[in-house]
This record gives sequence, C-alpha cells and structure tokens, in this order.
Amino acid sequence: MSVGDVSYLLGRAHGIISNVLTKSNISLLLASNNLTELRAAFTQTHYDTIIGDLNFETQLSEVARKLKNSFSEIVVKFHNQSSSSLKKKIRFFSERYNAENLRIVLHGLHVGMKHEDIIARIIPVAGYSLDYYSNLLSKSIPDIISIQKDTSLLRSLRRAFEEFKNTDRFTPIESALDQYVYQVLPKVSNYYETYVNMKNIIALCRCITLNIPAYRYILPNKFIAKSLNADSISEVLENYNYPPYRAVFSQYIGQKEIPLHDLEFAVERFLLRKWRKIFRFGTVLESDSIIGFFELKLAETMDLIRIIVGINASFSEQEIRESLLFY
Repeated sequence: MSVGDVSYLLGRAHGIISNVLTKSNISLLLASNNLTELRAAFTQTHYDTIIGDLNFETQLSEVARKLKNSFSEIVVKFHNQSSSSLKKKIRFFSERYNAENLRIVLHGLHVGMKHEDIIARIIPVAGYSLDYYSNLLSKSIPDIISIQKDTSLLRSLRRAFEEFKNTDRFTPIESALDQYVYQVLPKVSNYYETYVNMKNIIALCRCITLNIPAYRYILPNKFIAKSLNADSISEVLENYNYPPYRAVFSQYIGQKEIPLHDLEFAVERFLLRKWRKIFRFGTVLESDSIIGFFELKLAETMDLIRIIVGINASFSEQEIRESLLFY
C-alpha cells in the first residue's frame, strides 16, 4: 500500500470532516418546529446544495436518498482513487452495506413494500449502485439469493430460506446476512473484532428473546459458546462483564427488561468512539484511518436523517438528541 496514496486520501478525509456541521448548526436544525422551518434551517448549512430544491413535506424519502447518496459518492471516489490494496479493503467495507441493502430488499419484498420505498432506504457503495438494487427488485427472493457471488453467503442464505419457507419467519435470513458481515469486517480491520463480538452477544440475546436455538443462527466460536446455554439476556451480559465489553453492557446487567434496541445503539456508539480516535490519531501508514473516516461520515449523514424524521414525527429536541450517534 502506497504511503502517498493513503496520505492524499487522508488529507482529503480531514478536509471533509472539518466541514461537518457544528453544534450550533445542529441546534439550529433541532430548534425547528416543523419540516418547513427545518428546510429553511438547512439553507444555513452546506447540505443545502446536496438537497437541492427538494421539499421536505412532500419528498422526504428523496431527501433521505440524496443524503445517503452523498455518502456513497465519497466512498466510491475514495475507492476509485485508491491503490489496489486499499481498494480491496474498501470493497470489503462496502460488503457490510451491501448486506444491509440485501436485508432491506429481501424484507421489503417479503412484506410487500413499494419498490420506491425500498430503494429510498438503500445506501449504494463501491461496487453496488442503485441500479443494481433496482434490478434485484424485479426478481423473486430465491432468485436474488441464487445470484450471490460469495459462496459462504450463498450457502447460508439458501439454508436460511428453507427455514423461512417453513416458518415465514424472516429471522433466519437476517441472521445469515449478519453472520456474513461478521466474517467480512475483520478483513477490513482488526479493530472490528470487538464490535463483531458485541454484535454476536446481541444476536444471542435476540435468540433468547425469540426463544429460538442460537446455534442455528450464530457461527460457532469459543467467545460466544460459553453463553449459548444462558437463560436470560442479563445472564449473557454477566458472562462478558470484563473489558472492553463491560464499558457497553455493565449498565444493563441485573435489569429485568433490557431493550435490544438500546443495546444495539450502545454498541454503535462504542464503535464510533473507537473510530474517532483512530481517525484523529491515524498516520499515513495506517489505512484504518480511512475506514474510520467512512464510519464518521456515515454517522453524520444518518444523524441528519434522524433529525429530519424526528422533526416530522414531532419528537422533542431531547428525544432527537438522544437518538444521535455522531453529535
């Protein structure tokens, strides 16, 4: 990997991050009482040019798509300007979002969502355009599964689909996609290893909640094996009450009701804090700093969407702030 290659891209990344919205910008957006006021507030930010002349009240899904595409374009540009080794890492990074996009497509087809609503939720990244996902929508779920190029993903999705047919439960397909991502992320960076472990802990907790056998949905490994026979979420979390997992899970141990959504969000915040440090202190010898930049930029993008959705739903400023990852 060329030092000059990473140095150039890291310089661009710091330039982009230096232009993220300030706390005062966010406060201005959150002070909006409705979508009309929020659209006016966006004119005070550089995102105004990205949104263009879209109307928040009538074109909310298009606004979200524009914001997601702005992130996608950055990833694609960095991918195209990278050396072969960094390109490979960015393609692995993109598989995480390809898997999420597949989840959205497959679930959307399963529940009969409108195609335009499915596409509005897609985040296209390196190697996967909106056209690619639009073409998937013309296929059946079995056909989409059959064209997957990664053999491990193909096998696990086929197994999951057989169970899905018998139970009409989408969980097997979601779990197959999750486990594929957990195999790919460590290839991007070893900094993802703790994150993958935490996500598997949550996957196990979800299985307990649904009263389904975890061994059918989680790839076996020594880390998670010691909790496969746990009877409750709290018992699972107690088994990992040591660093670094304690930093995320300790506050939930002993609680009778533990919302999995809260656990998920706590893990995402943990990951983002880690990537902030990696990006801030990364050198031109560390391509992980580029991945940290992607994570930070995506978090900002999704926070903007959370603000728009929150204002539209008449959530309070405090409720919206509590849902933000980047800010």
